Amino acid sequence: MDIVRRLWRGESVECDGPAGRRLSVKTLPRPIQPELPFWITTAGNPETYRMAAAQGANVLTHLLGQSIEEVAEKVRAYRQAWKDAGHAGQGRVTLMLHAYVGRTDDEVRDLVREPMKRYLGSSLNLVKQHAWSFPAFKGRSVSADAPTDEWLKNLSAADLDALLEHSFDRYFATGSLFGSVATCVAMMRRLGRIGIDE
Repeated sequence: MDIVRRLWRGESVECDGPAGRRLSVKTLPRPIQPELPFWITTAGNPETYRMAAAQGANVLTHLLGQSIEEVAEKVRAYRQAWKDAGHAGQGRVTLMLHAYVGRTDDEVRDLVREPMKRYLGSSLNLVKQHAWSFPAFKGRSVSADAPTDEWLKNLSAADLDALLEHSFDRYFATGSLFGSVATCVAMMRRLGRIGIDE
């Protein structure tokens, strides 16, 4: 990252060339922006937010497996680490959301339910964290911290569909831009209040 940023600024960088020779490399043509804006993607580890801020990086994250309240705490930590590092401004936090805006929440729910369930089903690790909040799985002998890959793979079709339906309901209500214009605007305002920039 440091080398790319130095090249972007127009600095020369030493690197290995052919036949063991050292070369001084510069990039051309010169970019218009004096500094390269860059993002570090995080699935929610607070230390990644702090590390990104210390390096002057923006953050790209999502709501799969983390609540808005959890993201709010991480954004606060990011802003503080940014300030502590002495950077100008406050950095940028970008949040990826699945989105579909329609006339009514019910209409959108009906349209996106099956595609979203297929998406969640294509990567079971996206729903692992929700399995333990699903009523049918509470009280099972497997804990939320135990390896669950094999257990999830061995679910019956009916249990898997029920888990995906549960996960879809949670994402639809708390982790997406799905619904009417009014519903999506309310979500955008909520995200703005916790410090999401885009």
